[in-house]
Amino acid sequence: MKKALFISVLLSAIITGFAFAQTKEYKYPFQESEISYRNVNVYKILDHKDAYIVMYAKGHRDVGNVTIPKSWYNESPKKVSFRQLPKGMSPFMTVINRNGSFERVILTMPLSKGNSYWGVADSNVQVDADKDTLDIEY
Repeated sequence: MKKALFISVLLSAIITGFAFAQTKEYKYPFQESEISYRNVNVYKILDHKDAYIVMYAKGHRDVGNVTIPKSWYNESPKKVSFRQLPKGMSPFMTVINRNGSFERVILTMPLSKGNSYWGVADSNVQVDADKDTLDIEY
């Protein structure tokens, strides 16, 4: 008898709590971030004297190429940076945009250029090493 009375009082307290509950209203409007990013898998990076030529996964079947000038590494703030690839992962490239325009690119790769993901580009290949933005097709 005492258990049934206790359970009925508990249930009525819970129901009363739900009846008087109010939805929380936010005082501040939702703001979208001005920074966005996109990751793409990298198949190979060819080292050229003036730039890096990155071969990446474009869509589901295609391979895209993009040129990243080496001069971007010396700019302040840097437009290109490298970070060590964690074990068990495939190399990838992160393209960061601010308000829809290119800001910087991060290459997550094995840092040893003796790795099979690195290669050497033919020195006769002409590359655009004077550009200010990264035009990439996904």
